Amino acid sequence: MTSETLAERRAYLEEGLSDIGCARCGALVRAGKRSPQQTSVQWTVRAASACAALAAAHAAGRPAALVPTCPDLRDTIDRAVREGRLEVS
Repeated sequence: MTSETLAERRAYLEEGLSDIGCARCGALVRAGKRSPQQTSVQWTVRAASACAALAAAHAAGRPAALVPTCPDLRDTIDRAVREGRLEVS
């Protein structure tokens, strides 16, 4: 990869993301909204371990990657958008 390609990749993965803590479990993720319909969430191992929805899926034998979303985190992100703490870019 060229340095330009790496810079573009880094910008895509990191720009426009903010730290958001789930109102239910406190899991800290990086989240961003590129449109009203699109939400990007970057999970850390620590956040995934703290999330009740991901833990329940794991206990049921489902990989966390196959869990479409955590409803509590979705509510937290939607609230952050409404309150202006997370902007739609």
